[in-house]
Amino acid sequence: MENKTDIALQIEFSKLLPEEKFGKMLSMCKTVRTIIYSRLPDVLNNLEKRRFVFEVYYKNDFSDDDFKKISEMIFGRSSENRS
Repeated sequence: MENKTDIALQIEFSKLLPEEKFGKMLSMCKTVRTIIYSRLPDVLNNLEKRRFVFEVYYKNDFSDDDFKKISEMIFGRSSENRS
């Protein structure tokens, strides 16, 4: 595999068509998701795994209160938050 400098990668990337750039972005996201899922404990069910991946992706994009509201709208209230 050839090692490329940041500049070389930027030049190569700039030559791609928009749909090629989008395809590469999707491929990178899929790889990241696969890595995250591979590191999750087996004891988590699918919903808990999806909730964790959602948190990894989006936790820093919202205030704590907004993130909690959005997460609850998508996944329902987690068992640790139920009273």
